[in-house]
Amino acid sequence: MNFFDASERKILQDSKKIVVAFSGGADSTLSLLATIANTKDKSKITALHINHKKSKNSDLWEMHCKDFCDTRKINFISENVEINVKGQGFEAAARNERRKIFQHFPANTSIILGHHADDQVETILFRIFRGTALKGLSGMGRVQKHNHILLIRPLLNISKDQILNYLEKDKVSFVEDESNDDDGYSRNYIRKNIVPLIKSKWTGFEKNISRMTRLAREQNALYEAFIREELTKVSEDQNLSLSLLKKYDPFLRSELIRLWLADLSYAVPNESQMKEIQKSFFESRQDSNPVIKFNRDDDQSSGVIISKVNKFLIAEATNE
Repeated sequence: MNFFDASERKILQDSKKIVVAFSGGADSTLSLLATIANTKDKSKITALHINHKKSKNSDLWEMHCKDFCDTRKINFISENVEINVKGQGFEAAARNERRKIFQHFPANTSIILGHHADDQVETILFRIFRGTALKGLSGMGRVQKHNHILLIRPLLNISKDQILNYLEKDKVSFVEDESNDDDGYSRNYIRKNIVPLIKSKWTGFEKNISRMTRLAREQNALYEAFIREELTKVSEDQNLSLSLLKKYDPFLRSELIRLWLADLSYAVPNESQMKEIQKSFFESRQDSNPVIKFNRDDDQSSGVIISKVNKFLIAEATNE
């Protein structure tokens, strides 16, 4: 059950704490077993079950997860969350609540997630339908830094069918969430209706999607390295020089501002918000003192206030 590569096993070894997001479903069950198999010090592992209270079976699933961990002498904790959709859809809202819980763990914590190759395909298609850029086409990374923690997806290169085969072979039990059959959820609709239609025409499209995400990730890394080099030329003490920024064309200037905010773990502006930044700070009177405040709809990054102080663009967190 060696789904972690050498560098990921080193991360596990060096991590102070390892938290496995454990819903009790097939994917998280295999990721928990794989983490146990690849971690010498089992006391570092904690299985985290997040109870969304969305099903009549929610408490039974939590009990299953606790019993599963007690049998294997793995630390188990459960968190109850109330999902506030706020116009972003249940899936996104639930993911945001999970991310908030992840942030409560200390630095040098690795969070193990059960995303697999089929999830990657659904993610890419969903992003394309919403209108993504190059970074979005890069898909989910196997290892990603999220503020002070690391997210690791050891199953990202295997399919759902392979996961089920592994569990069936070892006769491992898992729970089945009935909401996975509800195509009212966007990802379920893509999985149940769109993916089979694509497969009927292009049988090898999953491999092509995987190759595309790899190429997009490599190209985006080169692109970001170029932007980062330019960013150093206009940065001073985490602020940006307005006079130097004005020398760039609007598109490159926008990319510099986006990377600057992302590095500070602030919300990155969407297209309309960036237009407002361009208009307020680079097309208005020199003596004006605009202030722009915005958040990301998915709450994954801190809200930000952008203002002008002594000919510099500065960013501060909102109090919300």
